[in-house]
Amino acid sequence: MIAIEINRGQLKRLADAVSASGKKLPKEIAGAINQVSKKTKLEMGRDIRKKVAIPKDEVEKPLSIRAAATEGNLSAVVSLKETKRLGLRHFGARQDKRGVSYKIDKQGGRKRVNSGFQGPRPGVMRMKWKGNAFKRVGSSRLPIVQLKGVSAYGTYKKNEMAGPQVKTIEDELSKQLERRIKLNVLRASGLVTT
Repeated sequence: MIAIEINRGQLKRLADAVSASGKKLPKEIAGAINQVSKKTKLEMGRDIRKKVAIPKDEVEKPLSIRAAATEGNLSAVVSLKETKRLGLRHFGARQDKRGVSYKIDKQGGRKRVNSGFQGPRPGVMRMKWKGNAFKRVGSSRLPIVQLKGVSAYGTYKKNEMAGPQVKTIEDELSKQLERRIKLNVLRASGLVTT
């Protein structure tokens, strides 16, 4: 878990603006934190997709906001659940005469698994295997193993994306608090009635 600190000067300006507008300071801070957690979840997904060619829905499945901030608890938790590696069908697997080609890394080209083939497995018709890639291993051509790529969690951990994310979160929190300061100043002057 990463702890983010709030600028004291900015917090004092927010407290002054909130007291002038008649609103509650904890509620305003909780609102800012919740906006930051939504933005963080979105940015985590984007950062993962910048590195690897994972479909958007597969990146978003393990991402969630486990705990939203409230007036009594001024913290939010954005989590990335550990998941299994995805089959090559999620990485554009294509079969040709030599095997199966796929593309995981956004920076590199397509890679190939010679002697690979796309499912369903011979003799077994399970539709959830359709499009995945397999390879026979061993001298007797058995067992048949499924070829896998990467997971969103593995990509995030391997590329150590949490460190740079802290700076982004701090900048977004500062921006959200500044936005709330301006809103409460407008409320106090009677220009906004929300």
